[in-house]
Amino acid sequence: MAIKINLKKKNKTKDGFVGFSFTTFFWGLFIPIFRGDSKGFLKFFLIWLATFGVLVFTARFPYDSIDFDKFPSISNFIISLFDVKFKYIVLAILSFFLLLLIISFIVWIFVAKNYNKNYTNKLLRQGYMPSEDDNFSLALLKEYGHLEYTEDELKDNDKMTQYKNIVDTVKKDEKKKFYMFLMYFIIFFLFIAFIFYSVNTDIGDETYLEYLLQYNN
Repeated sequence: MAIKINLKKKNKTKDGFVGFSFTTFFWGLFIPIFRGDSKGFLKFFLIWLATFGVLVFTARFPYDSIDFDKFPSISNFIISLFDVKFKYIVLAILSFFLLLLIISFIVWIFVAKNYNKNYTNKLLRQGYMPSEDDNFSLALLKEYGHLEYTEDELKDNDKMTQYKNIVDTVKKDEKKKFYMFLMYFIIFFLFIAFIFYSVNTDIGDETYLEYLLQYNN
């Protein structure tokens, strides 16, 4: 879903990208792999470990294997939960994971916002440039701040009008992508709200101890 531009260096060609990288947000680690960006993959992997990796580790951690008797403060805290309503404990756990998920989303939105810019700037520093007659790539590189407008271009009204038309068309397409992206978040948080509502209504008012006794029976 990124805006692709063509870059050349002698006989080599590579694809550059500008704008928000929706694919990076949704597919994360796979994008640098597809682009042959080893340094980008390493950075993404570290970011994944610090975000979704923490989420997965927290959810999959074998808590049953811990001997809580060796940790009196934790053991006392768990005992104090026995008189708390079970649904409140479930809602607290869900809220904790939701917080981790929101933090991960925010971090990956920031990564997706900057990855195309950093990746394309790297290609430009390596000597990859668009063809002189590739107005589409030139217009977008200049609009997104990768290249500067030349004095001749600024004086050429036809050229600037052509650039503007290209940019306007691309930004209309980007706006459609943004609305789809926003719809994804709306559906996601509606689903989360439904889960919280279901937990609050479906689970009775029994305490955590009462739930354990009922579950064991």
